Amino acid sequence: MATLINRSRYRVTVRKHPERTRHFRFDQLDAVKAHMEELRAQHFKPHVEQLDESWLVRFRDKGFKPLEGTFKSEALAEGFIQRVSEERRRGLFVDYTKSLKTSLADLIVRYLREEAPRGKSAKVLAYCLEGWLEDSGPTGVQMLADYRDQLRKDGLPVRAAQFKMRQSSEELAWIHKPLAEITTVDVESFFNDRLDAVKPGTVDREIDRLKAIFNVAIKIWDYPLAKNPLDAVRRPDYFNERDRRISADEERRLLEALAELDFERAVEKRLRELADAELEGQTFTSNGARKKVLAKVRAELRASAEETAEVEPYLQAFYWFQVMTAARRGETVGLSWDRVDFEARTAFLPETKNGRARKLALRQDLIDVLRDLPRNTPKVFDIGLDYIVKGWSKACDMAGIDDLHIHDVRHEALSRLAETGKFTLPELQLFSGHRDLRMLMRYAHLCASRLAKKLDECFKDDAKVRRHHGRQFLNRAAGVSMSELSTAEEQPSETVAKAAVLATPAEAGAPSADGALYATNVIPFPGRRVA
Repeated sequence: MATLINRSRYRVTVRKHPERTRHFRFDQLDAVKAHMEELRAQHFKPHVEQLDESWLVRFRDKGFKPLEGTFKSEALAEGFIQRVSEERRRGLFVDYTKSLKTSLADLIVRYLREEAPRGKSAKVLAYCLEGWLEDSGPTGVQMLADYRDQLRKDGLPVRAAQFKMRQSSEELAWIHKPLAEITTVDVESFFNDRLDAVKPGTVDREIDRLKAIFNVAIKIWDYPLAKNPLDAVRRPDYFNERDRRISADEERRLLEALAELDFERAVEKRLRELADAELEGQTFTSNGARKKVLAKVRAELRASAEETAEVEPYLQAFYWFQVMTAARRGETVGLSWDRVDFEARTAFLPETKNGRARKLALRQDLIDVLRDLPRNTPKVFDIGLDYIVKGWSKACDMAGIDDLHIHDVRHEALSRLAETGKFTLPELQLFSGHRDLRMLMRYAHLCASRLAKKLDECFKDDAKVRRHHGRQFLNRAAGVSMSELSTAEEQPSETVAKAAVLATPAEAGAPSADGALYATNVIPFPGRRVA
């Protein structure tokens, strides 16, 4: 049986006197009566009515769990009673009241606390979700503050609130609606507005994050929904696949710039050592006085620092590692010396982007590069990702190179390998670490030369060819399948790379097969020595 209770406020009004209008809670009937008596004593004729804004529905049926829910109008409440009664009678009832009592903002906080820390991109995800709460209004700001206070109580790190690089949104009030009342229109309207501020790729990633929250809420936390509003959300159309290649001249200029930055880093390190030794034991009246003396000492010691600095070619080695292994930058920066096997020429990556461990094959050229790096720290590249990213950007500016990302070197490495014509797509997949072969189809046309050579070999051997009505056909002995033919594009690659690999310092200045000179690993500077 269902019970319907009006929990709306009482409103007391006086005709032609709107300033005397007062509202009372549904359980303050005595106060309502007292106020009306007071108005009558003042010779007013008050009118009271109970509004239609909050209705409580309670079910107490034998054989079913107690059920209750609050609705914003009597019509909605009566509709709920009718639906529940009908579904219970037919045995199809699903209890949605749990989803009516919880807002999406509540679930975002829970997701931040329980699910987000499990992922590899926990910091990026937390940054995005905390931003949603912050942009959703005063209620969201308070929820975010409470969440951060709880993190501090638990002894967990709290993201710096002042750090901000995202584009804010003012269209997020809908996340405070009950989960069961959020519609596809709410979600699409928000993301359509986001397209005015951010790129389609950003919106696509945000849709993935919101979809993950709904999936966990429905499948793991048991919040039932008649329909998942994310199922019908349309994603923006975009194409952001990059095919940026690095020319030989760009590579030469980039390596020169990286070498210059490596040298400047070594000089600065040596200059600090010399200056600290020169100022040791001296006292100064103020910090400003010390700075003046330090500036003068540094200027005097600059030449000596340049002469005695020992260069650690980290930035140059980082480029060679990327272009010889096609590793992702995070995999490279996180590599430790104990996972590099110089005898087997491999580097073990215990955790990669796709969640699977793998080994990188290290060419002897790269082994020689790594042997030149200092090994007194756990990490191979002991300079940090921030330094590498900033150094890369500065080197590109110094070299006059536009629109070149670090990840483009991974594409360059795979392209050079494919252009040799000696590797199949499955072999490229093993080299790159992609789980899905479709990700490598962009390199299929670069393998066309390999297929052309194989076809020539097949048709030169009559044992592999049969003739019928004046036409030639491949036999099974040819060893070429139709699937291999289908992966090649109609037009073979126009040119094959002059060299699939780059020279090491030992090969500096050595001519290639066509007479061209390869770039060198370390750019020599007059009066400078390399560690």
